[in-house]
Amino acid sequence: MSEGRRGPAKVKQFLGGTAVIAIVLLQAAFGSGVPAGWRLRRLARSKPVRQACEDAEAQLRARLTAIARTYELRPVFSRTIDTCRRGSRIDLFPNSSAGNGYAMTGHLRITAYFAPSAPLEQALPELIERLPPRLLYRDHFAPKPEPYSPGPHTALDGSDHVTVDWDIPGRHLMTAWPLSGRDRHRLRRHVSTDPAGLTLDQAREAHGPLIAWTLTATYYTQAKAR
Repeated sequence: MSEGRRGPAKVKQFLGGTAVIAIVLLQAAFGSGVPAGWRLRRLARSKPVRQACEDAEAQLRARLTAIARTYELRPVFSRTIDTCRRGSRIDLFPNSSAGNGYAMTGHLRITAYFAPSAPLEQALPELIERLPPRLLYRDHFAPKPEPYSPGPHTALDGSDHVTVDWDIPGRHLMTAWPLSGRDRHRLRRHVSTDPAGLTLDQAREAHGPLIAWTLTATYYTQAKAR
């Protein structure tokens, strides 16, 4: 191809790439189906969303009460993270889980820390024996863990996933679930502890080695406008 013909071809490639970028930006600005940020932040603070969060928290805490009874555990400390996030305005792959079709989601996570009724080395084998029969490890079913196996361990409890972890004194001490950093999709996040202000280290100092269960729920979804 002559130099004279290469020039127009390069121009066409450039214009084609520019057109794709323009289409994506127009989709983000006008066709994403995701309302403006200020509208979503107002929605995240609205009464229906707050009520949905309260209902979900009540259900998760009822399950934690049942867990405490089943595994003979004494609740000592919990940490709750309530997060609302907006959906992506650009869905290059609309059928993927990243796009998910939602303009906003509300998600709740509660990690409850318990003291066993017996010394941990005695309580753990019984707890593991009572765990749901199907455990997940890196998305594959695996045998039940040994008492000295560091967690967290994910169990399929009915149709829901729960996470269980425990201290292994002298070898592995579980840490509080870390908070994610900056997230441009996050509209609101509220973190609380019960008792207020208590830390995991303080709870461990007062009650000894602990066992933790983490439950999650998506309590609100707002579909993208079509």
